[in-house]
Amino acid sequence: MYPLKEILSLLCVDGIGPKTYFQLIQKFGSPQKVLEATSDELKKVPRINNDIIDQINSKSYEKCVSSQFDWIKYSKAKIVSYWDDNYPEILKFIYDPPILLFYFGELSKDDDFSLAVVGTRHPDNYGKRVSKEIAESIAENKITIVSGMARGIDSIAHYSALSKNSRTIAVLGTSLDTIYPAENRSLMKKIQNNGAVMSEFLVGKKMVPGNFVMRNRIIAGLSRGVIVTQASNKSGALITAYNANTQNREVFAIPGNILNNRNGGCHRLIKTGAKLIESFEDIISEFPQLQNKLKKQINWLEENANNIKLTDVEKKVINTLTKNAMHVDDLVFKSECSHLQVMSSLLNLELKGYVKQLPGKHYVRVI
Repeated sequence: MYPLKEILSLLCVDGIGPKTYFQLIQKFGSPQKVLEATSDELKKVPRINNDIIDQINSKSYEKCVSSQFDWIKYSKAKIVSYWDDNYPEILKFIYDPPILLFYFGELSKDDDFSLAVVGTRHPDNYGKRVSKEIAESIAENKITIVSGMARGIDSIAHYSALSKNSRTIAVLGTSLDTIYPAENRSLMKKIQNNGAVMSEFLVGKKMVPGNFVMRNRIIAGLSRGVIVTQASNKSGALITAYNANTQNREVFAIPGNILNNRNGGCHRLIKTGAKLIESFEDIISEFPQLQNKLKKQINWLEENANNIKLTDVEKKVINTLTKNAMHVDDLVFKSECSHLQVMSSLLNLELKGYVKQLPGKHYVRVI
């Protein structure tokens, strides 16, 4: 609707956030008209101070605009504005949606139904295991996982999606030119090859703690529901859950040991209305539209099962398995195949997405 340079020019004025930005557009009609407004006109707008007016009058924002375009060209990043057709539709309806999103990777209509997975930066073994299991179940059903690329639960969520070749989106609390934490540089590259890494922050701007709070509204805003794992009472994940509540999104919490302070935030969420979940099935029960989507996928697999190219042993194994967990020793006995044949077939079937391994050498049939 508006030229990108106009949009970026007004955004480069320090002190103008999303709320003020939309307020100015509503009053003046376009970013360019805001930049052309007189000092007296601007003074009538709430939250517009003399510093903002001086920046507009002196056009000091032009240097910032030039540096943004230079960096985008150099880095081959992409940019999408609130008024563009490929801006995530679900994000337009949150409180203070970001004006611009800078991103690596690709945006996709497949992300229209996404789930966020967030939690502590310092999970224990229980937190790591349960987060991985939930995230992998989401990814196996080809549902995009959204998180913040932080240490701990965020990283586990992204890696779980990537391990299942499913899409994932990382929303940064920094600009795209600042990778935080630095050890996630390789993760960032992997995500952009199978999803997107995005930020609303202008490049070259100083990283401040408040940015991470701001980005949490985007994580929640891109998602239909937020799953919180092992969050303490002071965890930033609770802010994402709060944003989800205010944005009319579902909030799910995974319970933990009541004697461990790491789980206090999740238990507080459950007490105040978040749904306690133990498995992926607990999540999809809240989304009828998702159940219909998954049912169609299962029906397709069942209808085409006979056309799937499998070895004779693989067919025996998959026909012996059911939707209930079966120990590998029982599978060997019932399929009448050798242990080596069964293990080799299970590996191939798991890679193809037809069976799933559970803890304790148990397996279930996916189709």
